[in-house]
Formats: sequence, C-alpha cells, structure tokens
Amino acid sequence: MRWIGAVGAAWALMGCAMAQTGDMGAPASEWRRVDPENLVILETTTGPVAIELAADAAPAHVAEFRQAVRAGTYDGEYFYRVIEGHVAQAGLEFEQRLGDWPLLPLEAERTVSAEGFTTLGNADLFAETAGHRGGFATGREGEQEWLLNCPGALGMARDTGPDTASIEFFIPLAPRRYLDRNYTVFGRVIDGMDNVHRLKRVDPVDEANIPDFFDKGEDAAKDAFAARADRLAGNEILKASLAADLPEASRPVYEVMATPSPEWESLKRSKRDYSGIPAVVHVPPMVLDVCSLPVPARRVEAEPAR
Repeated sequence: MRWIGAVGAAWALMGCAMAQTGDMGAPASEWRRVDPENLVILETTTGPVAIELAADAAPAHVAEFRQAVRAGTYDGEYFYRVIEGHVAQAGLEFEQRLGDWPLLPLEAERTVSAEGFTTLGNADLFAETAGHRGGFATGREGEQEWLLNCPGALGMARDTGPDTASIEFFIPLAPRRYLDRNYTVFGRVIDGMDNVHRLKRVDPVDEANIPDFFDKGEDAAKDAFAARADRLAGNEILKASLAADLPEASRPVYEVMATPSPEWESLKRSKRDYSGIPAVVHVPPMVLDVCSLPVPARRVEAEPAR
C-alpha cells in the first residue's frame, strides 16, 4: 500500500465553486483555456470533479496518470483512504494490483527560471518565495521550484523510497505543506472540490486483513472485495476521462485566471487589505496565505464548430 505521510448531465448541474471570486466579464486575455489533454474529469458518487494536470512540472507522472485514465484503470475504483483534515486517496489500493505500472522518479521539484512565476507578495512559512505559475500554487528557492500541497492539489502517493510512486493519487483536504518537495504534485482540482469534501471518511484495509484478498482462495477474495465495495460504495469513481477523448460537443471547457494578470493582482489585493471594511475593528496584517486563495477557474461554453 502507498500512503501519504499522515501526522454529460451531471456537468450541466456543476457550478464553478472555485471561480466565484473571478469576474465573469473579464477580458479573455486575462483567462487562459485549459488544454483538453490536461483536463481530467472524474465522475464520482458525490459529484463531478475537474482536474487540470501540470504537465510541465511533472511530465512522467502526468504521462502515466493519463495512461491510467485512458486505460479505464480508475473506473469502478474508490477513494479508499479519506482522512479528515488530511487527504482523499484513490486508486487500486493494494500492491498486488499495481505490478503492471512502472515506478516513477520523484518529480517534486525542478530547475526553472523565474520567468512566468508571480510572487504572492509576502513571506511564506515553508518556502523562500511563494507564488503562482500558470495558476498553480508554487514555491521557489534560487532556481528550484515546486508545486504546493494546498487543498485541491493532485499528488501521487508512494512507498518510503522517493522513486516508488505509480498511479495511487491523493487530494489534500487541508493545507499539507510539510509534504512539499517530498511528494510529487502534478495537478490541481479546478472545479468540484466540494464533491471531494463530501466523500465518506474511511480508512484503508488493515494490513492484517490483506491476505483475505489474495492468499486464502477465490471464495475468500470474492467475499473480501464484496465487503470492501459495500464499505466504499459512497466513494466510487464511476468514470475517469480525459476531456480530449470526449466528443467535442459534450466536452467540458474550462478557463483559469491568468497569473500574472491585472485581474489576479487586484484579487490578491482585495483578499489582503481589509482596512476599508467598517465592521473590521482590528485590521489584520496585509498578508495572504498562498493556500487560502486558489486561482479562480470557470467553466465556459464551448465555441461552436465551424
């Protein structure tokens, strides 16, 4: 088992929960279209979830995740480890089921110039500099850069060794910044995080019970997997798809507020400065936590085919 250190009708109903702070009338230049190859759609029992992949930051992880999605690996699987205040983890759960998937090198950070990186504008507790690149919360130190484990980030679980990840993914439910640079972050939820929070809190199968699934014969395995399915029924991934593989007419289309952009800078200022609010008796310091303000995303109507 791989853990993260602990201590079309449905889409029509789905609101852009993370886009509510954005200006829907903003110029198109201040919003960028999400590449369909980087847009993953999870249909779950709690509702749909849209994820943007960060292919530039973690190319090997994104490639293997795309392959798993296209192979239908996650269809009918579950979020089998959902811990309040920590993460929601999904995949195949058991090492015995992961043998066909290559292990991945740790891609938790990379060397990249500062061009395209927008600083948050105040100090951060975990990084020399925190900010955003392409809408993803990012930390920097010198020429090293990494994506942050803010709520909604998409990370890959692994064993103790740094190069032991494959296809077991997790989504932080709260800031888990101590995981930064230790686990590969390769995307983020851009819509439907409320549906992730609605998952039932569950623990994975206890290691003492794993033999029931694999070592005690066909009947015992059938019973064990049936009991597991009943226990996790509320956390099922009904279907995982890449937007690029869906019919163009029914493909969801998302835009993300550009970072940098004047609109993003204005939004940050509005969330940092409370001095103009009459009800605020003691004005807080003009600082902003990088995890407290996700870069807004919005679902838009697809342009008609010509």
